[in-house]
Amino acid sequence: MSKVSKIKDFFDFPDLELSPEKTDEMIEKIARFFVNRGLGTPAIMSFDVFKPVSHIGSQMGLFFGSAFFPLIPGNWGFNLVALLNEKENVEKLIQRIESLTKEEDEAKKLEKEKSKSARENPQGKRSLRNLFKLNF
Repeated sequence: MSKVSKIKDFFDFPDLELSPEKTDEMIEKIARFFVNRGLGTPAIMSFDVFKPVSHIGSQMGLFFGSAFFPLIPGNWGFNLVALLNEKENVEKLIQRIESLTKEEDEAKKLEKEKSKSARENPQGKRSLRNLFKLNF
C-alpha cells in the first residue's frame, strides 16, 4: 500500500465528481438561495467574474477550506468545489439565477398591477357613474 493511498484512506476524501442529478440539485438550491434573499443580480455579476478562473478558485477553495469541510453536513463543501470546478456548471448556475430572477420580477409586476387595480376600484365601493350607469 502506497503512502498516498494510506493518506487518502485516513482522510477519506469524497470524489470530486458529481452525478448530473446532484449537479442539477445543487444548482437549483444555490440559485434559490441567492434569489430568495434578493441577491440575484450581485450573484450573477460575481459568478460571471469568477467563471474564467473557476477551476483555480475551486482548487484554492479545496486547499483552504478542506479543514472546515468536515464540519459542514452532507459533504456540501466538497460538492461545491466539484460543482465550481467546471465552467459549464458555473454557466448553468448563472442561467438558472437569471431565470429565477426574471420569474420573480414578473410575479412582482403582476402583484403590483393587481394591487393598483384594487386601489383604483376597491370592492364594495362603486362610483356614482357605475352605480347609476350615467355617462357624464
